[in-house]
Amino acid sequence: MTVHRIHASQHLDRPLPEVFDFFSRPENLARLTPKGLGFELRSADRQMRTGLGIEYRIRPALGIPLTWTSVIADYTPPTGFVDVQLRGPYRSWRHVHRFSEEGHGTRVDDEVTYTLPLGPLGAIANALFVRPSLEQIFGFRRAAMEDLLPQRDVSATPMTVAVAGGSGFVGGAIAGELHRRGHRVVVLSHREESAGERLPDGIEIRHADVTTGVGLAGALRDTDALVIALAFPNLPIEDARRGHTFEAVDAAGTERLVAAASTAGMKRLVYLSGVGAAPDADRHWFRAKWRAESAVRDGGIDFTIIRPTWVFGPRDDSLNRFIGFARTLPFVPLSNFGDQQMQPVYVQDVATLAADALVAEAARNETIEIGGPEVMSMREVIRRALRVARVDRPLLPAPAPIVKGVAAVLALLPGRLLTPDAIDFVNQPAVADNRMLFERMPRQLTSLEDGLRTYFGATST
Repeated sequence: MTVHRIHASQHLDRPLPEVFDFFSRPENLARLTPKGLGFELRSADRQMRTGLGIEYRIRPALGIPLTWTSVIADYTPPTGFVDVQLRGPYRSWRHVHRFSEEGHGTRVDDEVTYTLPLGPLGAIANALFVRPSLEQIFGFRRAAMEDLLPQRDVSATPMTVAVAGGSGFVGGAIAGELHRRGHRVVVLSHREESAGERLPDGIEIRHADVTTGVGLAGALRDTDALVIALAFPNLPIEDARRGHTFEAVDAAGTERLVAAASTAGMKRLVYLSGVGAAPDADRHWFRAKWRAESAVRDGGIDFTIIRPTWVFGPRDDSLNRFIGFARTLPFVPLSNFGDQQMQPVYVQDVATLAADALVAEAARNETIEIGGPEVMSMREVIRRALRVARVDRPLLPAPAPIVKGVAAVLALLPGRLLTPDAIDFVNQPAVADNRMLFERMPRQLTSLEDGLRTYFGATST
């Protein structure tokens, strides 16, 4: 029986008692787990101690639920605890969590030892699926810890900034960056109960619904600036019955936000648009973005419009989806031949630019595109991502018309798993003109592989 080991280590610029307190709360497990695993804590008793049993449910493959029960075998605050599997997918599982002071911060060490059932078949499964998936989880965990337990600066001129869409992927990164800089951050969300799961403690959540306007006026009270980074659930798969469309959210939602911000006397506004926005664009999502941009320009508030290309990072639902395919399928499907030109931009670069734009005179009333430092084909993007994630799978392209035909059928099923428009959205090129960025807001941009390494390949054995 082969014993497998994974070790991960990380430094956090937060004091030991604070870090240990965060990790010793079982409800924070969901915040450290990729959303795609569908983590659900099922235990009512969450008081950490030796002997505590913890039950949770995950969906590691094809949405099939799996219940996992572990017990805290040793609890020694504030230096560590050990959880051991009682029932679950492994033959055995032992996870040792260790915390120690390191300089002015805390060193976090995770040591996992596990064995698998099924003998030689288990060994094959470990090499192909289990270990790569665990490394992805620990890589995500590393990035999540840096977001949730950041080192905070003291701003010389702190503002209260409202972030509409701050519970989403890009908006959440912007909210986190503003929080790190010492600003007071208020996230507007119509899902208050879950909006703060991926955000640092200390960020205020206020209820507001941009599709109806309910709560907007109250949510913007006592705020100095507004960042709009809207995204509807399951983007880019639209669902008109639920109001999840580019027109309802990006266009009309932004118009409502700008009107409310103007009434509230807002001083500065940053809007996250997209490369390709134009009044006569071929695709309706770009026309919706242009409509939103027009509302921002005509709103009577000093603004910056940021147009990113394809944004990637530990919480994205696009590039990570291809990695997910690679971990569960013998190939990676492409919805065309992958020839479209892409300029992927790291989410933290976008968040930094948005935070800078709120205070920079050079960004006032400007429209700034931002893409990463490299232009490559979509096929090459996926290949590099697989290499960094250490997953070896062939790419399987298929003609777009065939894939769109399949998507048209899937769009009729409950939940709208895929739509033809979503295929067009994925297949579109995304290349920026960075000249305005470097002229007005010069900065170093993160390469695709350097960005991926912040959350893939973060473990040692």
